[in-house]
Amino acid sequence: MASFGPLTMSIDETDDAPGDGETGDELSDESSEPSLDLDDDADEAADPRPSSDAPPVRRGSWGAWMAGAGGGLWLLVATMRCSPTLGPDLAVDEPRVPEPAEVEPATQPAIELPEGPTAEPAATKPDGERDAPPDEERQSDIADNVDATPPRTSAAAWARNIEVPEVVTYTIQRGGSMENVANLFKIHHHEIVALNPGVELERELGPKTKLTVYRRERGEQSESVGYASSGSLEGAVPMVQGRGRELKMIPWKSWATGHTVAMLDRVLAQWAERGANQPILVGNMSSRHGGRLEPHSTHQSGRDVDLGYLQKLRPQEEHNWRAMDETNLDCAETWALLFLLAKTGAIEAIFIDRSIQKLLYEHAVAKQLMSKRQLGEWMEYPRGTGSGSPMIQHVDGHIDHLHVRFACRPHESRCQSR
Repeated sequence: MASFGPLTMSIDETDDAPGDGETGDELSDESSEPSLDLDDDADEAADPRPSSDAPPVRRGSWGAWMAGAGGGLWLLVATMRCSPTLGPDLAVDEPRVPEPAEVEPATQPAIELPEGPTAEPAATKPDGERDAPPDEERQSDIADNVDATPPRTSAAAWARNIEVPEVVTYTIQRGGSMENVANLFKIHHHEIVALNPGVELERELGPKTKLTVYRRERGEQSESVGYASSGSLEGAVPMVQGRGRELKMIPWKSWATGHTVAMLDRVLAQWAERGANQPILVGNMSSRHGGRLEPHSTHQSGRDVDLGYLQKLRPQEEHNWRAMDETNLDCAETWALLFLLAKTGAIEAIFIDRSIQKLLYEHAVAKQLMSKRQLGEWMEYPRGTGSGSPMIQHVDGHIDHLHVRFACRPHESRCQSR
């Protein structure tokens, strides 16, 4: 049977959820076609008359006549071999220069590729762009084939078959009356008397005395109603004591739906079972009937809980709420807690400051816990606030604690999520 310890610390928090174009120079290409000027020279016909300067032919000289005839024949053959054939009008045809539009591109025969993955042809990179270095390409594929991102709706074996507590007790630490305990939980006096028959309301009780502060009524349904920022709570259950946790809220801010309490109890017990040395600080949840819970704007419908980051504590340093940075955040242990929560399959969102997200992101990349693609599904950083719907999101006021919101349950017909 679980019990509470008297802890009175509250947390200041603000849960107000927050909210390119490219220009290019157009290039105008002036295309000019080369002009080809051809001068047409008219061919002149040879004069058939013999030149007056030609030497006279001596008649009757057979040798001279034969020599002249042979020379003329040789000249005629040489002319026929070396000169182009002329058309009827004795004009030389000019070479035709095709216009650019008339030049048909050479067609390549179609190539049938085998079935299966094929490499796409490399595209021409614009000026100023470069191919990603091989190391970056390998980093983008790290753990892509590993189940590194817990599914948001599928519970691990240890997170199944959760049972809502039937009875919750509170342990008095230093002494006090049952009336004092009723006031701590904001329970009516007649209610706590009915829960603890035979115990006088104002009688002083010794340390380690246990008092019942909740007993589930037959047929009672625990339900979150409305939004976390404008809702209420029915059938509330107070958070239970147990392993792996340190309750830091005022007891009247420890109420939630039965499923939220039971699942958180299972997560923290699992945290202890894994051998973690540092317990998880558990802060504000909701009031008994929900509604406004100062100083929060959320925590109104029994599904929200504040948890501490895992810290690097110096010797003798108190384990308490504090602003976190690279000097005191235990990234590895905080990462383990986030995964434990996610593996319940019951988490709607986790709110973490961007500066803390950055440290967790860098830790995951350095340790190759996830690929960058998977990290994009897991957390908002390094994208802008409000980008997409990852599980881990930025909301101001979460530098000293993280905020977990459990999802609506199937039976909670009036529960609403944004």
